[in-house]
Amino acid sequence: MFRQYVLVALISMLIIDLLIFSFLLVKKIAKNDVKRRKVKIQNKYDKLFLHLIMDTDQSMTITPKTHLEKQVLHELVLHYNTVLSGDVRKKLLDNIDKSFISVRINRYLRSKSIWKNKVGTFLIGEYELNDLLPTLLEQLNTPDQELLFVTARSIIVVSNDQYIEDILQVVTRREKMTKQNVLTLIDLVEGDIEAILDKAMVEGNSFLRAIALEELGKRNYMKSIYWIKCMLTQSEKELRIAALKASYSLGDIGDESYLQGLYQLQTDPEWEVRAFLAKFLMKVNRSPAIDILTNLMSDQNWYVRYNASNALLAQGEKGELALMELLKSEDAFARDAAHAVLQRGILL
Repeated sequence: MFRQYVLVALISMLIIDLLIFSFLLVKKIAKNDVKRRKVKIQNKYDKLFLHLIMDTDQSMTITPKTHLEKQVLHELVLHYNTVLSGDVRKKLLDNIDKSFISVRINRYLRSKSIWKNKVGTFLIGEYELNDLLPTLLEQLNTPDQELLFVTARSIIVVSNDQYIEDILQVVTRREKMTKQNVLTLIDLVEGDIEAILDKAMVEGNSFLRAIALEELGKRNYMKSIYWIKCMLTQSEKELRIAALKASYSLGDIGDESYLQGLYQLQTDPEWEVRAFLAKFLMKVNRSPAIDILTNLMSDQNWYVRYNASNALLAQGEKGELALMELLKSEDAFARDAAHAVLQRGILL
């Protein structure tokens, strides 16, 4: 009797193993078949994508018919995203059917994995899914800084400047994001945002004002000149540095009173401010600029001397003459810095 039980048990285990093996075999065959068909579709679409990238005929497009073809096209759009023109990319996305994409993205957003949340959030921007904007706006309250950056990026990509003020308020509150990351986000905004930046200068904290001022200069808005003059006398060195960075973007605009205010920073107590002044003066080909740079060559801080020497070298003949004069200086710092930069200039 016992032997019969053992035999039945062994046969049962064998049947179960065979069923599992059969299931795994069928699954593997099906998976390989799907993979083979995906490769075949991808090879066909790859050739079409090359035509879309190289050809000026914007009427050409790809129209997937099956679920698998949509999936392959979805993956290829992501792969070729950076080299596709906006119109071609939009046409392809319309052909995929955004509801197909939304299903996958919503699955990512609901996932407990923060990494999948970030991927889903990024894809909302890449596919410009306007219907998911409310989700992104709610997600601005996330404590995760990387997710916050991706969320803000996707909001800007989808809506341009519509919610830029909300984003700036969130990301600059308690400095939730680095200044460079905030500037990267603002750079994505197309069109005129001078009024928004001007409002930030009036109402924002020091962190936001420094960001807004740099961006005002970068976009060559004339209102930046007014704010540069205002920030030069602020007690926070970050605001004085932001004023110099904005000035560097503008260059020499021919305004003598504006330049005089900047020249005053040569005696600033903070070495970072003096270093940025030296960098700015690289763009000012005037005698006072060369005199100030010559003085900064004797600065106690190495970085200030380094910037001053590079700025003098960039001034052309007058700057080179000033550097050669410094070779006779009694100041060892100035003499060594002048020698090093002149030697580098000869090698270049």
